Amino acid sequence: MKGIISLLFSSALCVCFSQQVDLAKKYSATINEADLKKNLSVIASDDYLGRETGKQGQKMTADFLTAYFKRLGCSFAPGMTDFEQHFEVIESTPGGTLSLNGLSLNFKSDFIYYGCKSKTTLENIPVYAVEQLKEAEEKPCYVVHVMKSMEVRKEVSELKKQLPKHVKGIILVSDKYDTLYEYLEHYVTTKTMYLADEKKKAEFPILFLKQSALESLKKESNGLFIGKGKVLKFSKPIFTLNAQINTQQDKLKSSNVLAYIEGSDPILSKEVVIITAHYDHIGVDHGVVYNGADDDGTGTVALLELAEAFMEAKKNGEGPKRSILIMPVSGEEKGLLGSDYYSSHPIIPLENTVADLNIDMIGRNDIAHEKDTNYIYIIGSNMLSDDLHEINEAANKKYTDLKLDYKFNSLSDPNQFYYRSDHYNFAKHNIPVIFYFSGVHEDYHQPTDDVEKIIFSKVEKVARLVYFTAWELANAPKRITLNR
Repeated sequence: MKGIISLLFSSALCVCFSQQVDLAKKYSATINEADLKKNLSVIASDDYLGRETGKQGQKMTADFLTAYFKRLGCSFAPGMTDFEQHFEVIESTPGGTLSLNGLSLNFKSDFIYYGCKSKTTLENIPVYAVEQLKEAEEKPCYVVHVMKSMEVRKEVSELKKQLPKHVKGIILVSDKYDTLYEYLEHYVTTKTMYLADEKKKAEFPILFLKQSALESLKKESNGLFIGKGKVLKFSKPIFTLNAQINTQQDKLKSSNVLAYIEGSDPILSKEVVIITAHYDHIGVDHGVVYNGADDDGTGTVALLELAEAFMEAKKNGEGPKRSILIMPVSGEEKGLLGSDYYSSHPIIPLENTVADLNIDMIGRNDIAHEKDTNYIYIIGSNMLSDDLHEINEAANKKYTDLKLDYKFNSLSDPNQFYYRSDHYNFAKHNIPVIFYFSGVHEDYHQPTDDVEKIIFSKVEKVARLVYFTAWELANAPKRITLNR
């Protein structure tokens, strides 16, 4: 009798599993190239002005997304009265004034800086040579250093290792300032953003000064420019620094868009699988629109297709047991701001969030896969949960048969991709994540990242893998567990 019961139970499980496979395949058919191309041709057109966070194009895109989710019949997330989670950002315009021992220097022509995005006032800050620090008082100060090469990151990194905690910034002096400026111009003259409600973080400004602009200070600089950067040891500061940095700060409004598909199980529906992609891009520069078709237009339109697939299942009474939250976020290009805001102000408690599946750039081939579109990079899948990794692998084997490339799935990856897209703001809260990514190409962050270059068959296939993985996560009897 026990054998018969066991056989019947096994048979029931097989039937149930088979039904789930059939249902998953049934609704995946709604994810298609034609719809992907149609929607991408809208949001990645010049009319949408590059979708820059807090600007007109981003707001137009948010309107497009909310209208689309409304037509599909998606619900507002619990406790919300519309599809948008609004937040404020501060846009900081680089610039300001700087003086050393009373000598005024001009931004761009005489000095530039990075490592500081908030409005900053420096008054009578003593500036020492590194060699002086042992003799100087342990009070907040800056250090000055004559650059030995053009390897900025390396030189700054090595210098920081020598500095005690009371050093609050670095002044780098270069006789090749013009070359340095040309190299750093994009990074140090572009406006930056941060969340308006962000707790002020300790910043460490790096100031670059043009050596020839300091000629009049040679006599009083205690030998700073003698020979090749030789500095004499004096206990008095070489300079006194005064500066006003990032004097222009503008408050802008942005939003994440949340489409909620409630699960069918009264208990499991309290848990949610979140699927994200960033819908912002870098806007307009010198009159040229950066359309961001791949970055991340492809991820954004994939979310629309996923929402349609899950809503079709729900309307037919065959939706997944756990809830699904489709969430296009903004502010990614400005520092993962939208996902950071959500993870700090979650609509659904983070402890009820099963996983985040994040899609960012899935429509092109990189150099390593120049002639092979049937691949996708998988990043983070086993960082926090081996269960998630195995579910994604099984879904791919069962349904899509993509080549899963784990080349960048490492904390020591020099590109640091694990930290560079919106999934990371979930991972840092111990929520398992997968980052789906097809790699960087020659049009990355260029005005040539356009719709006609997108491989829509690839976008469709990757979107289906995300869908099948989410389907498995949302229907699994037990929630995936964290690694020890």
